[in-house]
Amino acid sequence: MTQAMIDRLTEGQRYLVVQSMTLMDSLYDGEMELLIDEEQSDRHNSRSSAHYALGLLIRGGAGDPERAAKLLDKVMDLQFDCPDEIYHGTFRVSPQAALPPAGNYDWKKFAPGFAYFLSETTDKIGKRLGAALSREISHMLPEFDELTIRRYLQSAVDEVLPPVWKSYDPNWREFIASTFAVILDEFGDVLPAVLVGRMDASMKMAVSASIDRRLSDAVPMNSNIELMHIFIVHYYGHRFGQAEWIRHADREAEAFLAAYAEFGSVAEFNTTTYYGVDLTVLGLWRSYGSSAAFRKIGQTLEQGIWSNIAMFYNPVLENLSGPFSRAYEMEMTGHSSIGVFLYLALGAGYEHLAAPNCETTHDPLIALAGVSIPAELLPQFTVFSGSRRVEKQFRELCERDKPGENRNLCTAAAWIEENKMIGAMSGSRNTNGQMHPATLHWKDAGGARYYLRLIRREQGKSWNSHLRGMIFEAAAEKDLLTAAVRLDTEVPVEVLFEITGPGLAASRITPERWALPGLGCSVTAAAPEPSMVWDEQGEKLEIVYLHRPGDGVQEMSFTLRLDPAVE
Repeated sequence: MTQAMIDRLTEGQRYLVVQSMTLMDSLYDGEMELLIDEEQSDRHNSRSSAHYALGLLIRGGAGDPERAAKLLDKVMDLQFDCPDEIYHGTFRVSPQAALPPAGNYDWKKFAPGFAYFLSETTDKIGKRLGAALSREISHMLPEFDELTIRRYLQSAVDEVLPPVWKSYDPNWREFIASTFAVILDEFGDVLPAVLVGRMDASMKMAVSASIDRRLSDAVPMNSNIELMHIFIVHYYGHRFGQAEWIRHADREAEAFLAAYAEFGSVAEFNTTTYYGVDLTVLGLWRSYGSSAAFRKIGQTLEQGIWSNIAMFYNPVLENLSGPFSRAYEMEMTGHSSIGVFLYLALGAGYEHLAAPNCETTHDPLIALAGVSIPAELLPQFTVFSGSRRVEKQFRELCERDKPGENRNLCTAAAWIEENKMIGAMSGSRNTNGQMHPATLHWKDAGGARYYLRLIRREQGKSWNSHLRGMIFEAAAEKDLLTAAVRLDTEVPVEVLFEITGPGLAASRITPERWALPGLGCSVTAAAPEPSMVWDEQGEKLEIVYLHRPGDGVQEMSFTLRLDPAVE
């Protein structure tokens, strides 16, 4: 790092940059001049390549600025310049990704929410077509049942109309534009003028397309993307002297603040992954915002999110309690940057919270954004202050539901004690499998940590998908977790308790009693007889209840009574 950068960054910030750059250096492909995707080694990743470019510019070693410039050019090569397409201005996730279909519909002429109605309409057509054709051809081609025919129809639709998340990622606009803002602000004067000019042109395309997306509501923005959208429109509005962009950003910032103020919460509530993004972007509001009013709104939101994190945080288990409106993993340090922020705030001795994970490429951004935790909250992240029950309301965003009917009022509740936490969600109607309505964290006498979550999946498929026809209602009290599940699906669905931790193979499991390491649990279930599945390492156990469709709406319910802790 240059002496000026060394003098500017704290020891913790320098630690993050060095650690993340060690990882990203190992992933750099000099032939492609892009970063290899850490989770898919046969692909490269455009977003993490932009992060690497920022890290190179911060480090500023021999050859680093030149490598950064090449990376930035390669990332911009992956931007869609297709003004009539819904994916205009975003970036291909990877050069190996297939191109989305083009030229088949004028998406801007549709009303807000058309994506929801298109999906619903395709599904209705598929049901009728599938039923009709299966009656006609089942005697000749028995393998072509109704569901198979519907899948063929959906595949055909996807080849004509670009399916979001499958053929393109709209959020890459906001992620990469946020990183470019920091690069331009911090290093624009040392980058080649031609490159800066190309970056500006790229950002004009990305931001204008992001505004089109926001105004159309064609692909709804959840909290973390909405915050990035507001930031990039504000930042580039000032950079380019675009008065209407500035007004748009100010309106959106005020609207976000008003929505937050209803319950002091955001739509993606108690979520380790997306809180990490929120805090990163709000740090950019604080560090790179161009007006005092904008920075003040960001500070209110940033401190409010930290207040909510502190409410559900246990410093002994070093984790949020759940329930999670959206989550990939139960472990806070597994798919999140929250531990990185806590390390910056708490300092030496907390490096383990910032250990590398799949979010580590964001750390150069976080190092420059810094951390701002209200001083009065800091003790809650270091000392357990006593057992408690907490409860907070929020309005979720169901991204694939009808506009005007997709902001359900939810309640997240938790019982938190020193070595055990119970989380429960009520009110959610989210179809996203990332919503974890019932959770449990604990550790045994030896300090090993364990996690339990209630999830669902179409039989034989992943839990991380959208699935209609299921409603969860859960409640948490001391040593008690209850959950009711309402099922109205057309496909077989597995409702399961996934338990993770060391030594689970030694567990003694019956339908009525789960004897787990460090935890005993009596179970009352109004549900089919469960099956038990262990992984080969004995560190994951699934207790699976299979729902078979065809009998109309069905329900399951579970009551888990935990053995009281020995005082």
